[in-house]
Amino acid sequence: MKNKLVVFDSHPVQYRVPIWQAIEQLQPGILHVVYASDCSVQGYNDKGFGRSFAWDEPMLTGYTNTILNCENGTPLSGWNSITGKGVKEIIETEKPSAILLTGLNYKYDLVAYLYAMLKGIPVWLRCETQDEAVIRTGFKAILRSVIYKIGYSSLNKVFYIGELNKQHFLKHSVKLFRLKPALYGTVDRFINFSDTEKQEIRDKARKTAEIDTDAFVIGFSGKFIPKKDPLILFEMLEHLPDVVRKKVHFYFMGSGELENELKNSAAVAFTKYGINTFFAGFVNQSQLASHYLAMDVMILPSRRMGETWGLVANEAMQAGCGVIVSDAVGCSANFKPLDRFRVFKERSAAELAKSVVELQQFTRNFEWANQQLTAYSIAATANAIINELP
Repeated sequence: MKNKLVVFDSHPVQYRVPIWQAIEQLQPGILHVVYASDCSVQGYNDKGFGRSFAWDEPMLTGYTNTILNCENGTPLSGWNSITGKGVKEIIETEKPSAILLTGLNYKYDLVAYLYAMLKGIPVWLRCETQDEAVIRTGFKAILRSVIYKIGYSSLNKVFYIGELNKQHFLKHSVKLFRLKPALYGTVDRFINFSDTEKQEIRDKARKTAEIDTDAFVIGFSGKFIPKKDPLILFEMLEHLPDVVRKKVHFYFMGSGELENELKNSAAVAFTKYGINTFFAGFVNQSQLASHYLAMDVMILPSRRMGETWGLVANEAMQAGCGVIVSDAVGCSANFKPLDRFRVFKERSAAELAKSVVELQQFTRNFEWANQQLTAYSIAATANAIINELP
């Protein structure tokens, strides 16, 4: 009988679907993904972006999948918001060689976990949990640790997305021999463009945004929410030397509750320093490339409110941007040694400014991070999972 991996995922997620599609391309027929809900395809209200939308790239094609529609009330809103209805039947029908969970956040995950154990099927886990993303009280930290140690105790394999994720599993009693790298990555939207084409796209995007040819474009990509701390980009201005500050043009991609405050800060920055700011609005997946190419540096200044990785950093580096993140961002532990990557102390506008000064000295290079990101590619992650099948 052919080896088969059944994945239990809460819903189609734009940065996981490409992995499933890649596995199917590499090893046709070995994968079946089971979703509790298809809310991300049908469209749902994302409180962070402050709007309802559906991702604009196909997320249910190119691999075998089943949607159980086992929602209970509003999907993804709490532990019992997606149930285990239909999970046992899928396992009985598919008879998988292994089961992969993408989290332990819902009753749905627990039902799949426990029934797989009952049937003697190996259970694997790949999720982004780590211990540095949030500040916790002593009691909460201890309780959390106990729960994780119990939850992880029967796992056969755990795929870690990065260094902090790996350290989390080791801390919570997962043995090193059970840990396998399957690093966090994003679809490379730039791989099919030549440098000449990238430059043409960059020039067009900057012209659309009315950006001067010699401007130094500092970008932000994501939700306009306190967790992401986009307002610190404007706070940073007073710490920049004038020779750098006069070249700055801000570029914000996203939406959210802080949008009005950001636009007010942009108006102040223009009045005080003559700095222009472009707001691209919410940008769906298929339209990302030109916006990143327009930037010179992308900043993710998140606070310790749950930024377990920060995939926009991967996207920006694929576009050849320099990247600056706060030390609250999970990927900082992996990418800090890179040539055009900087890490600053959370909430320190002065340290952020210092990083900007360092990176503005580099000439724009579309390819600088390509080699370093090979291990973080979709293909590398897909192969890492395939190679563990018996």
